[in-house]
Amino acid sequence: MSLNARIFGLLVLATTILASTCPLAGPGFPPPSQLSNSSALSQSITKFERLFRGTSLKGNDTAWAVALFSSKENKTLYEHYYTPPVDIGVSRVDRDSIFRIGSVTKIFSVWSFLIEVGDEYFLEPVTKYIPELANSSCAMGVCQQEVYNDIDCVKWNEVTLGQLASQSAGIPRDPTYNDLGAELDFAEAAAFGFPVLEMPEIPICGAPGTNRTCTRSEMFSYLLKQHPIYPTAYSPAYSNVAFALLGYAQQAITGTPIGDAITNNILKSLGMSHSSYEEIPSHGGVIPGGDPTAVGWDEKLGPNNPAGSMYSSTSDMITAGQAMLQSKLLSPAQTRRWFKPLIQTGYLSTAVGAPWEIRYLTLSDNRVSQLYTKQGDEGNYHAALVLSPEHDLGWIVLTAGVPTADVASVRDTLLNVFGDYFLPMAEQQAAEEAKINFVGTFVDEATNSSAVIEAGPSDSPGLLVRRLISRGVQVVGPESPLIQIYGAGQYARLYPSSLRATSLSKVGSGTYDSRLGFRATFFNATEPGKVEDPCLYAWTALGAPTYGQVALDDWVFAMGEDGRAQSLDVRLLRLKMKKI
Repeated sequence: MSLNARIFGLLVLATTILASTCPLAGPGFPPPSQLSNSSALSQSITKFERLFRGTSLKGNDTAWAVALFSSKENKTLYEHYYTPPVDIGVSRVDRDSIFRIGSVTKIFSVWSFLIEVGDEYFLEPVTKYIPELANSSCAMGVCQQEVYNDIDCVKWNEVTLGQLASQSAGIPRDPTYNDLGAELDFAEAAAFGFPVLEMPEIPICGAPGTNRTCTRSEMFSYLLKQHPIYPTAYSPAYSNVAFALLGYAQQAITGTPIGDAITNNILKSLGMSHSSYEEIPSHGGVIPGGDPTAVGWDEKLGPNNPAGSMYSSTSDMITAGQAMLQSKLLSPAQTRRWFKPLIQTGYLSTAVGAPWEIRYLTLSDNRVSQLYTKQGDEGNYHAALVLSPEHDLGWIVLTAGVPTADVASVRDTLLNVFGDYFLPMAEQQAAEEAKINFVGTFVDEATNSSAVIEAGPSDSPGLLVRRLISRGVQVVGPESPLIQIYGAGQYARLYPSSLRATSLSKVGSGTYDSRLGFRATFFNATEPGKVEDPCLYAWTALGAPTYGQVALDDWVFAMGEDGRAQSLDVRLLRLKMKKI
């Protein structure tokens, strides 16, 4: 038996198109490009506006802004702004109103690192660039006279820059920020059952009540006293100080402070005139209640600036989100690596990237979509950015409230709206556009060859190949000889590979996608077992079988400038069939 026969003999015949599918990782269809004109978007907006009219989102003391955008369209798909009936520092909230974005800053810190340095530095040890860590007694793990010890001190020589960016270094969260020692007097500490602290153990900076940020040397003095949370690369543990260290390392590599790098390489490059790193905006700020200190508007973070010091507006966050999706400041290859999970949490549907908080959502028949999110909290400001690279879609949430307002719950409600309404809408629109652009019959009369492409059952991802005939032989279909040889071939599904060729436009300026690559998969899910992956062979069989160095699953559509398929090239068959 040939190698290909052995591979395909393991796979289960797709006997019915209604069987449970095994979608390939990535989009089920090409990203939608006509969302602004779709009825699906209008319906989703109506549902959302019905939600906030009937809930506490309207009529509370929290100002908020949301925006839906696509990297395929220049105009914003949807924006809504709510101005509460309290003093907020501006007459009304609009797209240029400025909020603190808290830990969403971490995205800009990593983005800046990738622009200036690149992820080839992710495997470098942090001790190579930060002398305070290289010279610490814990750098080589020699904490006590024991054969091995990583329970008392962080083994800093094992911590890499990539682990800092992806919350997987296992290091402490904050040197002093959450330290109760600066807030509790002896009696209050005793009421909690806490022991009396020695004076050197009580933070004098960077903690509530200390009224000043720490210097670099003070930050390291407190950090090096703390115990590790985990060994490196063991399990994600959120850390703000990790981004202070990443910023110091970036400056050591490039000679440029991270604040200057973010300002020059991102904010100025993209024209984000309503955004700043650390610098408090002089006007346009949303300050609920009118007291900047009470809501955290003017709180300084010192060394932790790379973790949460930025201010931004809805319009600027849209610009940033579109630039990320469009690879404006990074190469497409670097962007693809950035939009990837780096470590799994204890919850099956959540992973962590650099610094993405990644959610897996099931959209249709076994298809899982990855959302790249980042939430931020600073004082009474709570923000979120959500990106769906598979749909070229993004969602912005900015909120701010008076000290008594439950601002975080407003942010969370608005955050979940994307998954409830707008992500399913985008998937539906992508399927509808795929019907228009790809579904049909493709023919090469000279060789008696043809292909029939259908949309497939509702809520099922991928284009359905109902028939493929090459030179009079049914390659895909109920009479395919592949069924007896390989156990597959009755049907096939096509999924976008994101491989493409672009050409200069003949009817205007710019370029267009002149060829789009797809990968065919011929198999449905097997019965799941405790360990066996029911969809294992959907991806392990990619690229097989081949014939003259070309794979059977390699399909390419030639596209017109209107975005519609004009012909189909099933490359193994050396056939180009025109759409009729």
